Amino acid sequence: MKSDSNSNQPQRIFLTDYLPPSFSIDSVQLYFNLHETKTQVKAKIDFKKIKDEALVLNGVGLKLLSIKLNEKPLAENSYKVEAETLTIPNVPDAFTLETIVEINPEENKACVGLYLSRGIFATQCEAEGFRHITYFIDRPDVMTNYSVELEADKTKYPILLSNGDHLGTQDLGNGRHLAQWKDPFKKPCYLFALVAGDLGVVTDSFTTHSGKKVKLEVFASHGKQSRCLHAMQSLKNSMKWDEERFGLEYDLNQFMIVSIDDFNMGAMENKGLNIFNSRLVLADPESATDTDFERIESVVGHEYFHNWTGNRVTCRNWFELSLKEGLTVFRDQEFSADLNSRPVQRIKDVDALRGSQFAEDAGPNAHPVRPESCLAVDNFYTSTIYEKGSEVIRMMQTMVGKKGFRKGMDEYFRRHDGQAVTIIDFANAISEPNGYDFTQFKLWYTQAGTPEVSVHEDYNADKKEFSLTLKQSCAPSAKQPNKLPFHIPLLIGLLDSRGQDMTIESDDLVINSDQLPVLHLKNSEQKFIFKNISEKPVLSINRDFSAPIKLNWQASPAEMLHLLKYDSDAFNRREACYKMILQELKRLITGLRGGASVNPQASVLDALGFVLNDSQIDVQFKALMLQLPGVDILAQEEDVLDAVAFNKAEKLLIIAFVKQNEKQILDLYKMHHALDSVGDRALKNRLLSFLVLAEIPQAVAMASQQFIQAKNMTDQLGALAILCQTDSSEKTSALQVFYDRWKDDAVVFNKWLMVQAYADLPQTFDTVKKLTQIKPFSLENPNNVFSLHRVFGENFLALAQTKGEAYKWLCDEILTVDKKNPQVAARLCGSFNFVKKLPDQLKQKAQTEIKRMLATDSLSKNSRELLESCI
Repeated sequence: MKSDSNSNQPQRIFLTDYLPPSFSIDSVQLYFNLHETKTQVKAKIDFKKIKDEALVLNGVGLKLLSIKLNEKPLAENSYKVEAETLTIPNVPDAFTLETIVEINPEENKACVGLYLSRGIFATQCEAEGFRHITYFIDRPDVMTNYSVELEADKTKYPILLSNGDHLGTQDLGNGRHLAQWKDPFKKPCYLFALVAGDLGVVTDSFTTHSGKKVKLEVFASHGKQSRCLHAMQSLKNSMKWDEERFGLEYDLNQFMIVSIDDFNMGAMENKGLNIFNSRLVLADPESATDTDFERIESVVGHEYFHNWTGNRVTCRNWFELSLKEGLTVFRDQEFSADLNSRPVQRIKDVDALRGSQFAEDAGPNAHPVRPESCLAVDNFYTSTIYEKGSEVIRMMQTMVGKKGFRKGMDEYFRRHDGQAVTIIDFANAISEPNGYDFTQFKLWYTQAGTPEVSVHEDYNADKKEFSLTLKQSCAPSAKQPNKLPFHIPLLIGLLDSRGQDMTIESDDLVINSDQLPVLHLKNSEQKFIFKNISEKPVLSINRDFSAPIKLNWQASPAEMLHLLKYDSDAFNRREACYKMILQELKRLITGLRGGASVNPQASVLDALGFVLNDSQIDVQFKALMLQLPGVDILAQEEDVLDAVAFNKAEKLLIIAFVKQNEKQILDLYKMHHALDSVGDRALKNRLLSFLVLAEIPQAVAMASQQFIQAKNMTDQLGALAILCQTDSSEKTSALQVFYDRWKDDAVVFNKWLMVQAYADLPQTFDTVKKLTQIKPFSLENPNNVFSLHRVFGENFLALAQTKGEAYKWLCDEILTVDKKNPQVAARLCGSFNFVKKLPDQLKQKAQTEIKRMLATDSLSKNSRELLESCI
């Protein structure tokens, strides 16, 4: 790989440097002699030479004990061991290499490779973790068959798991036992996994459409089995859905999920042996919120769906990561939408996209869905790769329709099953069978940034013609100053004065295979004409958020209210409300920063009042319509991220809304408090937060009472989070009660950390520092760090209230974490994505601390890559 820096700095790698592997691997036999501090790994690998080159294997932190080629020991002068490689200059065309290495799982706090998590051996090999286990060609386009033997202490580790089919377990007679596993499907090494420990298990089965009975197992710590039932049901739902929607049947005889407390990722799709962060497995109503249940269902689906989109067909190199992740996010979003409310799911997905990915596109680390270069492969795991990648897939489905998309998916697997391929291979498999040209559309994969589309309307009553002129642009990014026009598919509708959808006729419309009208914006400026329009319509554009763009559209308050009340597209109905609130907050912020006396406009308050009082609106949908955009959204709209002004504007709007509707809000809270659906709880907690923020006299007591009387975690945590926004004795009491009840539960304890780190109070910084000293908090536990440091790092108001002191502390903490777990430290660096938009004094202090971190020689390449662009 070429380098764009001097030899003392980490080398940047480039997509254009890709070369096919010089060796293939026919098979791998692995023998693990598991020990807490001295695990030995014996690897027997059958190689074939493709190019006449030296064999270079990846290996990090390995103690080489033995090396043989074709069963003969190699002389020390015939190979070279360096910090990250093992090189053998001269090898035959076909040969077997046998190595034995020693590793220390107990000392491994990075949670990469093989490590110990509270007495359980576990692995994490994506992206480059396998090289921490044994010497290997650690890249995703080298696929082979694995046979695995695991030896361990029988008492400490009665459960021994790996990929594929379990061939048997035997007692070795010395207090140890041996399990044998064989995976019949070729896979890259990043999908290798093993687990060894003393675990409880929930067992079930699923019969595939061809009649094969698959054994299903979910493993967790003893006593937690009852909290695995939702994950098990989610797995069965996933298997059924994938058969029905995409015709994809599971291919092994068993499928396993293991819950681990110390895990950098959310979950990992290792073939047949998924390893999950415990927060995404363990759930019951007492310990998990409604959001937790939804998230577990989604992630279990996501990892299962990877069996085909990621495992059977994988990515050629890590620059192509969105091939598997963007596609599989799309699949899990569709799964969740089919099993729940499709409009609610779509709104939540877009809210998450805007809050995270749009911010990424607008920030210093913007990159395309298929990046061009990197310092650390681990930094590819971003919202752009995942969520924006999913939206690109969704646009393909919008263009060709669901039927056409299924046709393309079938072709994708026909062409590429068992291969490591590229994003372009996938796009071609969708476009070619459907007769589409995706040449311009593929720019979505290579250009960074969020396109902006401005809208100009004109209605000619005499001709009964409605014309729509659209202009697109995309702001320059650091590495891409000039952008070509994107191919943007837009679902569209026109509403008449009664709120009904009008029949639309246009030569510019393309009807997809689902009979939906799609506008294709391809030029920088493009005009679309609609004929036989009997009255001036109200435009509903980008329905269902058909393209991940920003719309610059100056619709009148009356038009927005019309869409809010009548649009048949649920997403755009909520979007109208969302835009009204967003524009009003921006207006209030501008006034406050200019020193003006401002008040919320009656038109916005009336719109919110309509939503509140319309009994025909689904309660879960209503809760989303009343949700205010967060500071992460406002930060993208403003030149300066003034968290103090935003907080004041938010309070002004909520106080005015509550003042105008206090009785209705109180009545609705009481009504939904007595009911027990997901939507009832969501709306009730939204209303309670408004009442407390508006300082209604009885509101804190209501929140305290809800906390005390709660029969489920959604109600209890909702009340606790609201109380944490107050400086009250009720908050102090509730926090102590919650801690005493849940301090020994690794999953729920993190919720206690989060609600305090999120508080918009001047003392939050002091609180967070104290929480790092409270047991069982540990900087070595990724979930603890994400729940406290990451949440606090995104609490812009709390950070601003410290006048920069918190940035010094946060940087010190990141440096400490970085020494042992660079992946976790790099994610904490996301706290600085908006640093260039901070007020000058705060920005200067934050950037001073960033420069101090960059001057640290031992700083990992993971953190360095993300921080360099923030100054």
